[in-house]
Amino acid sequence: MKELFTETSQYRNWFYSKEKLQEIREKNHVSAVERVKQRVLEEAELQKLVSAKSTPTRGEQPERVNSPRLNPSEIEYLKMEDELALCNYYQTQIPLVDSKFPEEIQKNKFTDKVKASAITYVKRFYLRNTMMDYHPRDIMITCLFLAAKTEFSFVPIEDFIKFLTTKATKEVFFDLELIVARSLRYEFTVHHPYLSAYGLFLDMQTALKDAKKIQAIYEKSKEYIHKSLFTDTMFLYQPSQIALATVRIAAKELNFDLNSYFRIKFNSEPKGKLDNLYKILDEIEKIIKEYEPTPLNKAKEIDARLHKCKNPEKNPNSAISRKRKLEREGLEDADHHKKKRIEDEYQKSLEEVFK
Repeated sequence: MKELFTETSQYRNWFYSKEKLQEIREKNHVSAVERVKQRVLEEAELQKLVSAKSTPTRGEQPERVNSPRLNPSEIEYLKMEDELALCNYYQTQIPLVDSKFPEEIQKNKFTDKVKASAITYVKRFYLRNTMMDYHPRDIMITCLFLAAKTEFSFVPIEDFIKFLTTKATKEVFFDLELIVARSLRYEFTVHHPYLSAYGLFLDMQTALKDAKKIQAIYEKSKEYIHKSLFTDTMFLYQPSQIALATVRIAAKELNFDLNSYFRIKFNSEPKGKLDNLYKILDEIEKIIKEYEPTPLNKAKEIDARLHKCKNPEKNPNSAISRKRKLEREGLEDADHHKKKRIEDEYQKSLEEVFK
């Protein structure tokens, strides 16, 4: 009989080996840098064309491009490690964002599950996108807004704009919501270790007698689950394995021996299977204990470099954006004229019939 987790979209589409996860990130980054480089070169050429235009005649407004002048040879593009570090920093800000909201919203809307889903959405989004296209600050807010909806804790976007004092409009966030949803393949359900940890908490009470200690272990394990959210464990291990690893870490810290529980639960399992489980738990424990959040000064340094290598195509005031807009309008006009011509021909054919 298959494990239930293997039947989920999370297992099918968001579960990888370490090697595969690294490969996906490297391919995405190489592709993104090459694409952004092409857009930067195009923007620089268009800026030269605008600058080379003759001085406007009297009363005529000069053509302006409200975007930074680009010198492609001077731009330093973010490395994959830079994007991962900055992504991690903004993930750690998600649990802090709720402090900006009224206490009622903090308690009733931004639950652990909502924040965990938002963090997971950010991780998944940047497996297929780059910060040079979409800044993590806006994506972080969008993912929290989306997670609140998908976890049935809806908070209006107007509240996000009001309490987070963001410059972006609700229309911007609605557009980003669709972009994020597409990147997630519209797979919004996230299986967190929290539920598995609670199941372990209940099960341990049937096998062990020290209820007070079990409660303390459970509460402590949630701290380590929270920490695990900022690592790659959700891509590499099953939620039940992460939960069991955090319970074991908490038990060690509280000087409680869980071996008796393991013996009761896995007594009928082959020794090789139990040894493999211990190996997995050791790997998860190592990842969680070695995790260090990106410090603010490093995040600021990367963010400053990001500002200089953003994709100009995403700036509505850039020359390339204006060109794309004119191209779209030209296609729309051509389509309109084509439809009008077809309609005129149709009406003419009717007139011929009823002469």
